[in-house]
Amino acid sequence: MSDKNFWEKMQINDMLVIDTIRRYGRDTVYFKDKDSRFFWNNYVHCKQLGVEKPEDLIGKTDKDFFPPEFAEKARKIELEIMRTGIPVLNIEEELYEDEDNIRYYSASKYPLYDKDNNIVGTWGISRDITDAKRMEKELERSYHKMERLARVDDLSGLYNRRYFYETLEKYASLYEKRTDGSTFALLVADVDDITHINDQYGQQNGDIVLRSIAEFCMANVRTEDTCFRTGGDEFAIVLLDTDKISAVGIAKKLVEQIANEPIILDGKREKVTISAGLALFDPGDPDLQDLLSRAERKLNKSKREGKNKVSF
Repeated sequence: MSDKNFWEKMQINDMLVIDTIRRYGRDTVYFKDKDSRFFWNNYVHCKQLGVEKPEDLIGKTDKDFFPPEFAEKARKIELEIMRTGIPVLNIEEELYEDEDNIRYYSASKYPLYDKDNNIVGTWGISRDITDAKRMEKELERSYHKMERLARVDDLSGLYNRRYFYETLEKYASLYEKRTDGSTFALLVADVDDITHINDQYGQQNGDIVLRSIAEFCMANVRTEDTCFRTGGDEFAIVLLDTDKISAVGIAKKLVEQIANEPIILDGKREKVTISAGLALFDPGDPDLQDLLSRAERKLNKSKREGKNKVSF
């Protein structure tokens, strides 16, 4: 068959090609006039809009099928396309079916020209990407969950040692640049006589003590402060935007509350105490190792002086 005959045959079959697209295309295809009224649609689009055949859509608009906000947004885009002649490609559309279901579409919209190259409407193609979008969101949730798990201590539910150092570096960098004189405090603490508790009650009850201390920490700090479990029976709290007096007040309250509220171990009320050390970050000398050393020295001072106290 010559090229000429081939193309003549294809022209004869134009309607067959169009009908194939209408019947078997997997993406929605539609054409609209200048008033955004449908005059040609394929069957996938019919199924999406809940009608039986394309003829049922002639003269209809998005307002007949979609929520007003969705329809108005589509109309604005189409008006801009007709004004400029510039298509809009791969935009993501959200369609709320009900409170629990959202469908997502990737849509491209184009100007529609007549034979004299005048814009007489718009046409578009859209693909349902709901399944892919849901998988993307699930992967994102899984990523954030894994990211959180990498930062959280399983036993206590507090942030772990690694994130403790990340947090210190972040706040050191932040407060070093401040010019208002504000700073943060570092409180370090450990459980007094945890070895005795483990020996007398067993490791499982020792874990109960650690979880209880974590709960006391969370209950006695402000929302802007962050609590960590940094080792076996070691804890730390970063207290933001505070001075020495305020930080000492928070630390003393924590130490006193833990001492005054016995923990039930094997049915017995056991008094548990902590020793703590407190140090303020110096923006003029932002050495984190020095900050940690100062806090640890104050903690050791509390131990030497009888435990169950905070030194500063």
